[in-house]
Amino acid sequence: MPSRFVPACLAAALSLLAGMAHGAGQQLYVASVRSGAVNTEAPISGNLYTVNLSSGASQLVGAIRLPGSRAVGVAGLSFHPKTGVLYGVTSEQSPNEPHSLVTIDSETGAATLIGDLGYIASDASFDSKGTLFVWLQTTSQIGTVDLATGAVSRIGRPRAAGTPAGIAIDPNDMIYVTSKGASGTLDNVDTATGALQVGPPLTGAPFATQINSMSFSPSGLLLAINSNGGSPAATRLVTINTATGAVATIGNLPDDSDALAFNTSTSSKIAPTLQSMSPGGRVVVIVVSVVIVLVAGTVVFGRRK
Repeated sequence: MPSRFVPACLAAALSLLAGMAHGAGQQLYVASVRSGAVNTEAPISGNLYTVNLSSGASQLVGAIRLPGSRAVGVAGLSFHPKTGVLYGVTSEQSPNEPHSLVTIDSETGAATLIGDLGYIASDASFDSKGTLFVWLQTTSQIGTVDLATGAVSRIGRPRAAGTPAGIAIDPNDMIYVTSKGASGTLDNVDTATGALQVGPPLTGAPFATQINSMSFSPSGLLLAINSNGGSPAATRLVTINTATGAVATIGNLPDDSDALAFNTSTSSKIAPTLQSMSPGGRVVVIVVSVVIVLVAGTVVFGRRK
């Protein structure tokens, strides 16, 4: 057996582990502003879910709760691009700490309060530098958030109040908003002046009411939550073509889903340990390791003959 086969096996194993680590950092999360009565919990109480991008199928991570089991409803989510911390903005309907900035444990749903935004924000998104932007529906403008206090600084002149809208920032730091709902347009925002540049009309949304939240995937696909605005609200995971405004449905989401975010931070791409891996991942690593050891032993034994 050629001696170069061992390095090749090692390279393949490292490539596999890197791929697993990279994939772990590309999970889509969805949060609900309201989850319905669960056991003895209040009707208005948000949950955190992971979502399968191919089908839209969701899996519960946990209830979003502040210390003391205080329920909150979340209207916007975004991962910090450098630290990997998940930030959320609470809804004005939240039973505790409405219109506030919180951090959320993406593995449990446990939340920590940072501070009051001072305004109602319908969605949130980080740019590549780590600045958190929000869409302020009561003044129809963007604002930046102080991550230490939660205070919002508005950008540009306020406009008439609008419906809840999604905001997403692409890898080039271009801001997209759906300020006129699911039957409006996909607009861009000037970060210096707050001016809106009207984009293509949105077409094909399952519900003509709201686009509550948006987030770009690692590949540049714009994902969004489309809602019928009901109580409870039926919601769908959709994609939006940024060039044409065409909306396509991926699948159903839990009722009252109101926020989504991809975890694509650099800190999330560190190789996982055996303890942090899924059982399937552990099996793959163990099998690859055993194969490498056997191959190496075969080569060494062959050389001694």
